Amino acid sequence: MIRRCWNAQFWLALLFGATAAMAADTEFVTTAKKLIGYINADDQIKIHEMLGPALRGTFTEAKARVYFRSILAARGNLLDVKESVASGGGASLLLGAERGEWRMALTLDRKGQITGLNLTPAGAIIALPERNKTPMRLPFNGEWYVRWGGATAELNRNANIRSQRRALDMLIRDSLHKSHQDEGKANEDYYVYGTDILAPADGTVVMVIDGVPDSKPGTPNGFCAIGNSIMIKHSDSEFSVLEHLMFGSICVRVGDTVKAGQLIGRCGNSGQSNEPHLHFHLQNLPDMEEASGFEPYFQNIRVTRDLRARVERDYSPIRGDSVAQLAVETPTKAAK
Repeated sequence: MIRRCWNAQFWLALLFGATAAMAADTEFVTTAKKLIGYINADDQIKIHEMLGPALRGTFTEAKARVYFRSILAARGNLLDVKESVASGGGASLLLGAERGEWRMALTLDRKGQITGLNLTPAGAIIALPERNKTPMRLPFNGEWYVRWGGATAELNRNANIRSQRRALDMLIRDSLHKSHQDEGKANEDYYVYGTDILAPADGTVVMVIDGVPDSKPGTPNGFCAIGNSIMIKHSDSEFSVLEHLMFGSICVRVGDTVKAGQLIGRCGNSGQSNEPHLHFHLQNLPDMEEASGFEPYFQNIRVTRDLRARVERDYSPIRGDSVAQLAVETPTKAAK
């Protein structure tokens, strides 16, 4: 009986210790996530409110501003807590960032205020190109209109989505600037629906989503936002993503090698799309949640704007452009 009681007390003690450790771990993670938000927002006042009195006195707002801005400059915005190990009043946390990871050492007092904080780089910096170095062509033939594209929210509804911030949404319009005939109630009414989608450059297919039915115009499918999609790896830091493809039209598989201009699918209206169109963007990683987007440039295209056409040898389209691919010269070297 004595042994049984002792065993019960022993296991209860272990359980209590584990529960306390989990609670402590949760507290550190919660604090770290809150701090991440303030660091990304450059809110030094809120950051200072999280510090204990002693640390607040030595780590002034001016010093904090310089410190945290250097953190963001080095590896981009902080994303989330990936791992955490708590021990006593301190914890070691692994934080994801746009271009790599940080190891955070964090200590808290009994009130939950920060008494110790240090960030050190973890692993290598992830490359974030300003633009593509791989020469690219438009992922279609014929003249298409850029509905959304550019660096600002006014020009691009994707501008505030990290992995898609320089994305392009493109479709076909007629001389009356309409994207469809008749009333546009059916996908088949839209000029772009069923149009060939081509590989923008040589690469390897690393992701395929197929089997998502095309939605009726005006009734987007929020369950699978990107719809039928293809991701192609062009280099270790250049991945193209083509979304909203037609149900059953994708003709490549993961692992396939593709050439620039090769047919890979057809334009559809799958996913969270109000009407048939092509969404295209470039990102630096294959993971859509971790990746950051960058500006796409295409070689040797005709750009029409305000009824004036010009030829651009290396150009990144913006909203309001109509673009068409001209003959693509065999590249001798990557664009600089």
